[in-house]
Amino acid sequence: MTTIIARRHFYKFYLSIIFGTLFFVTLATFLLFIYIKSVGKEQLMPSRILMPVFSIVCYFFAAYTLYRYIKNVPKIELNKNFIAFNKEVFALCDIKSVVFTGKRPFKYLVDFPMEAATLTFNSGKTKYIFDEMYANSAEIKSFLKHQVIDKAAFFPTIVPLPDSNIVEGDSYVIFRGEQLTSIRGLMLWGFIVFIVYLLISVKSPNPSASFFIVSGFAVFWFILFSYQMHYFKVSDNYFIVRNHNFFWKKKVYKISDIKEVTFETQSKMPYCLRIITKDFRNELYPASTLSDAMWLTLKEKLEGYNINVRNECV
Repeated sequence: MTTIIARRHFYKFYLSIIFGTLFFVTLATFLLFIYIKSVGKEQLMPSRILMPVFSIVCYFFAAYTLYRYIKNVPKIELNKNFIAFNKEVFALCDIKSVVFTGKRPFKYLVDFPMEAATLTFNSGKTKYIFDEMYANSAEIKSFLKHQVIDKAAFFPTIVPLPDSNIVEGDSYVIFRGEQLTSIRGLMLWGFIVFIVYLLISVKSPNPSASFFIVSGFAVFWFILFSYQMHYFKVSDNYFIVRNHNFFWKKKVYKISDIKEVTFETQSKMPYCLRIITKDFRNELYPASTLSDAMWLTLKEKLEGYNINVRNECV
């Protein structure tokens, strides 16, 4: 009997929870240390009198971060008979409905909308399985589709991505935009030009150290903003993702393999395109150079191929 155990994502779950908890613990400890050093040495300023209070609040947020992430992203185990969330066990036959895609609230200090599967049970209880928090969320969704929806045995399958070398013969509509007409493109290249100017014109007592420090930050800046500059090519058979600056990057999808596309944005990110394939794999592609008109034209183009497009931002 096939049993699937959910694997929490190393980066998006474990690193997030470690970073968040350590940040609040470090800040709380620092505030407490400053207060203890100040006690008895001088008359405390009002701001320092409140430091123990702020320290306690930070320790609370550290504990809350740990609790909330573990609560939102439980251990999951499932087979053809049951699904367990931590110690809470449900029979698969008690599942009233399953919605495999859509944004659901990831509860924290405020609710963050995050792509998730929604399981509603006959008791009225609802459980979410957040895509980005589990490394094998696509496998979990596929298993649930086979067992709950199709009433069929589960056989692990992966939709193969096309060979990127065999798709060039098609005729493509390109949704690209220009870097220098977008805010992030101007920020990227304006800062690079400024860095080059500094390196050429400003004399430093330690040129080698200054060069490596400034160049290192420039490389980080370039990677950060270039990641946000994808563009898309669409034909009757393929959907291709490219990047303005990472010119070697090329991801190819068959149009027939795409289940759903979402236009969304996250926090300070630009508009992004999320592709969800029929085996429930999904990838997010920030595309800051596309204008609103291009996004809407792309939506019409994809809907012409009977692909469901969720427009959550444009």
